[in-house]
Amino acid sequence: MLPESLLDSHIPVAQAANTEDSYETNVFIYIADHEVDMTTETPAVTSQMTGRDIFSSVDTNFQGQQPGFEALILTAQINIANNLWSPEQGAAFITSFIGGGPEEQAELLSELMAQSPAFKGHALDEPAFQSALDAPLSQFSYDEASNSFRVDFTMPMKPVDTHMKITYKTSDGSALPASTFTDTGITLANGIGTKVVTGFSGQTYTDTRHALIPEVPGYTASANSITFNNNDDPDKEQNVTITYRRPAPAFQTFQVYGKQKLYRYQHVDFKKSERIRKYATKPSAYAPVFTVVNTTQSKAGNPRYQLSDGSYITAKSAYVGKLFLGDETAKTLYVTSPKGIWTHTDTAFSDQLTHLKQGSKVTVTKLVRDRSTTRYQLADGTFVTGNQRYVTTAKPQWVTRVKAKGGRNLYSDVTLIHRLKHYRKGHIFNVTGWDYSYGHNQLISGTKRYKVAGGYITGNPKLVKIVD
Repeated sequence: MLPESLLDSHIPVAQAANTEDSYETNVFIYIADHEVDMTTETPAVTSQMTGRDIFSSVDTNFQGQQPGFEALILTAQINIANNLWSPEQGAAFITSFIGGGPEEQAELLSELMAQSPAFKGHALDEPAFQSALDAPLSQFSYDEASNSFRVDFTMPMKPVDTHMKITYKTSDGSALPASTFTDTGITLANGIGTKVVTGFSGQTYTDTRHALIPEVPGYTASANSITFNNNDDPDKEQNVTITYRRPAPAFQTFQVYGKQKLYRYQHVDFKKSERIRKYATKPSAYAPVFTVVNTTQSKAGNPRYQLSDGSYITAKSAYVGKLFLGDETAKTLYVTSPKGIWTHTDTAFSDQLTHLKQGSKVTVTKLVRDRSTTRYQLADGTFVTGNQRYVTTAKPQWVTRVKAKGGRNLYSDVTLIHRLKHYRKGHIFNVTGWDYSYGHNQLISGTKRYKVAGGYITGNPKLVKIVD
């Protein structure tokens, strides 16, 4: 009985209930030609309440279910009827949602299998359903005799007019794993899956629960939704293919070195006005090194490397090359670094064992890779670098003696600034190595110098002659 103080001829009876009290509310849900009814307790039903409020109230009063449970039950039955979910999938998901063990799941499975066929021939208009849940109630009434409310809610359904055959396969021809497709309703034959589902033309089903489009370990599906389209021919079967592809491996950064003069640019399409820096032609020991984070190409199709700072350089092999050697057939390495290299116990180079001078020749037995870095193992089990700024597989020209074509000076430094001594024309110098001026200056190419006893002399072939 409504309190007399709330009886107001200007207020609809159903809105005049005391909102602080609880009332028995009978909810009637209409699904196509079917009617589902349930009873719950709610505050006084008003036009400010929504369908979602009513469903949430039903859930709260039914064993403390989370909001949306009853709506989920109905949605599951409709999806099962249209083969979007298998009964096993529906039972498993709902059981995980509400809690329960194998017995509860088996009971729910039996219920779903028994009730779902009644909904065949109709599909849920999901966008309209969500809108209806959030819309203010329009069909409700209050019965004073029983002091209860009645709410009528119509599920927005459309007749099924499209049959879709879905084919599941991998892009690499591998067989789909049977374990992944167990209890999905998908038939596997020769590693390829098929399933027929129903809906109405224009309907989009997004598979957020991966029931229709299962997740395959190590692969990514080509779609996570399907859209029904009968092209105005309801008798024609729509064919859709879901292709599982292996994700492209994450790009592995690597380093390259400059072989000749080049520029670094702001954008992938090189413009003179967008040059960032020039790099002169340098010997390998002092060549500029760049870290590549992506490979791409210009609009004209020219290969480019994107660098770690976002800038770009050419990727043409005439200008740049991989910093680390990758020749697995190499048997011999030559040390080219003016400072020489060290041998190490392991590939981590955590120690230094034997120093190998410039010009040293070593026999290698194996190439060891660590991502883009390479090491070479020697016959004694130690390791040396595969960095081309330090070693090469090509035998360098080894000069042991040169003859001065004119008077020559000996300098203490490789830039030939600090003169130590003057030698007359024809003097023979014993060469112990070579180096270059302006080694670390990337703007200047530098000139070859010979290392001799006490210092450095020019390596210019116009000024000294190679004897042997």
